[in-house]
Amino acid sequence: MGRCKTLESRQALRGDAAGAGDTSETRANGAAAGQTELQADGGSCDAAAGQAESSAVWKGVALMGAAVIVSKVIGTLQKIPLQNIAGDRVFGIYNAVYPFYQLFLVLATAGFPVAVSLLVAERIAGNDRDGARHVLGASTLLLAVTGAAGFVLMWSTAELTAGWIGDAAAAPAIRMSSLALWSMPVVAALRGYYQGLGRMLPTAASQLLEQTVRVAAMLALLAIGWRLGWTDAGLAAGAAAGSAVGGLAALAVMAGIWRRDRRMDRQVRSGTAITLLRQVRRLAVLAFPVAMGALVVPVLGVVDAFTVPRLLHDFGYGEAEAMAQYGVYSRGQPIVQLVVMVAGAIGAALVPALVAARARGEEAGTRLHASSAMRAAWWIGAAAAAGIALLAGPMNMMLYADNSGTLTFALIGCTALAGTVNAIAAAVLQGLGAVRAPALFMLAAAALKAALNAALVPALGIAGAACAGIAALTAAALLAAGAVRRACGAAMPARSAAGLGLALAVMAAALVLAERGFAPLLGEALPPRAAAAALALGGTALGAALFIAAGLRLSASRRASCARCRAAQRWPPA
Repeated sequence: MGRCKTLESRQALRGDAAGAGDTSETRANGAAAGQTELQADGGSCDAAAGQAESSAVWKGVALMGAAVIVSKVIGTLQKIPLQNIAGDRVFGIYNAVYPFYQLFLVLATAGFPVAVSLLVAERIAGNDRDGARHVLGASTLLLAVTGAAGFVLMWSTAELTAGWIGDAAAAPAIRMSSLALWSMPVVAALRGYYQGLGRMLPTAASQLLEQTVRVAAMLALLAIGWRLGWTDAGLAAGAAAGSAVGGLAALAVMAGIWRRDRRMDRQVRSGTAITLLRQVRRLAVLAFPVAMGALVVPVLGVVDAFTVPRLLHDFGYGEAEAMAQYGVYSRGQPIVQLVVMVAGAIGAALVPALVAARARGEEAGTRLHASSAMRAAWWIGAAAAAGIALLAGPMNMMLYADNSGTLTFALIGCTALAGTVNAIAAAVLQGLGAVRAPALFMLAAAALKAALNAALVPALGIAGAACAGIAALTAAALLAAGAVRRACGAAMPARSAAGLGLALAVMAAALVLAERGFAPLLGEALPPRAAAAALALGGTALGAALFIAAGLRLSASRRASCARCRAAQRWPPA
């Protein structure tokens, strides 16, 4: 910027010098020379400013991505100490109630941060800071109303919902979860506002603080309740109350930043009621499609919560025993969720190159990027599914201190393949412009899951629910992979599929031999849980190393074979 001002000054001096010469030709030449230099170097200033702006955007994206990943890791892993402290029934109640809370939160807030950020960015681009504040006011009002409505509905129907779930002890947890709807919608509005301003740090900091405080409050309340002898219903309510405490912490941070900014900017003018209503209407129009797409995230969890515990009654369990079994059924899900989260991050990283190739009209480049992404999905998902299934016993003991439901743990682990393919295929389809397809596939999977639960759970118990999940998610994954293939022709070659099978065979053989060989030795030398941890962690490292080595070896062999084929085609030389 300083260089640009210097150029302007230099141009002015040239114009003055031209005027001193008292000839029109001299003035014209001097002004033209100054204007030419200003345009040339001014263009470089604009380019530098553009590069700086692009760098700031990518830094903000990286910051947001890191905050989301860390927040999800914290939110996923907190379920393990919950089960360790409170037991399977409380764990089951929490896993049944949390998707229901997520559903209400999505209905109240989904799509609004994006809509708010878009409208705020529009106002800022037009140098209309008052308009940006009006957007914030309208979004805060709208989301506060929807959050309050969600709270009233969730609180007042707690007993009814607990009856649908199949355990009356879930009602207090539902009420405690509903308290977060007073704060989280307003937090969503403030996050969208600062994203629209291009300031990602407030959103990232509030997300990390929210998850950290939520988990800390949950563990503290569980410890207090355990010492005081709370019932399972009270412990589950204490665990659920962590969401409300985390939401208050996030609101305090965002509100504090907003108040500081408001004090710094004295020229604040309020909008009229008509302007406010107009902003509310536009926000609702922008957010509604995103909210409908986001509903698929908690739908599968809600389907399980409303079907599995009740169907377990038909399997012969009482109310408390059925919910404890639902907790056992949920044991493998945190590990699978971590795998799918990593896959989603990989998919998000691959999308920009795919979108760029598609924007340039490069069909071959688009197909190449899509094929690479889908190949990574099948390889990563298959390796994770096989590893979790083979190490289900040691992992179950390491994380939950007993072997209850190890078969179900292994079956849930098998869903890592379909979950990974769904996550990466969804990112690829969005990059190809098919935004609605992934949501429709997952809604179809939810309907299939409900039907299969009704058929399999009364006969097989929680293992039947796990089998239903494998079938439903696999159907969605195949639909998504087929949609990618139809959209751009991306498919896994037969040679790559054969290589995947060979790499899985190598990994599986090594894990089976290692578990049978080392399990007795570790059992004699270490306590059961420590021995299981050593076997699970060591087996994970060994399996991953062998799978990667086999994959690299097969890839090198394939490249060498292709090189020989090309050389043979060029023989004899001209």
